[in-house]
Amino acid sequence: MSVNKSCPVVFKQVDKHIIRVNAIIVFAFLLGFIFTGNPLMILVVLGDFIIRVFWGLKFSPICFIIKKVLRLSGVKPHLINAGPKIFAAKIGLIFAVSVLIATFFGFTFLATTIALIFIIAVGLEAFFNYCLACEIFPYYNKYFG
Repeated sequence: MSVNKSCPVVFKQVDKHIIRVNAIIVFAFLLGFIFTGNPLMILVVLGDFIIRVFWGLKFSPICFIIKKVLRLSGVKPHLINAGPKIFAAKIGLIFAVSVLIATFFGFTFLATTIALIFIIAVGLEAFFNYCLACEIFPYYNKYFG
C-alpha cells in the first residue's frame, strides 16, 4: 500500500517563518537543558507546546513575540498547511512531557536521551527546514486520521 505524501488538506494555515524561529528557540532551551539539567528549561518548552496544542499558535507568548518581530523586520508571511505542524506540536508535547517525567523520577540518562532525540528533530526544522513529524503525518493520517 502506498501513502500519499502530499500535504493533507487542513483548512488552517500557519506562517512557516514563525514555526522555524520557534524551533530555534525550542532548540536553545533543549540545549540549555542538556548542558545544565535544569528542568525549568523543559517547563518553558512544555508550556509553549501545551498552549500551541490545546489553544493554538496564536495564543503562544513565544510565537506572539516572534510574529511581532518578524512583522517589524519586514518579513512577509509564508503560509503553509497547518495539519502537519499541529501534528508535530503534539509529538513535541509528548517529548517534552517524557523528558520532564524522566527528570522528575531521576532518570537523568533517559531524560537526556529523549531530549537529544527531540533536539535532533527540532534542529532539522530550525536549521534545515525539514520537519520529521511532517514526514510521519501522512502515515498517521492514513491509519489513524
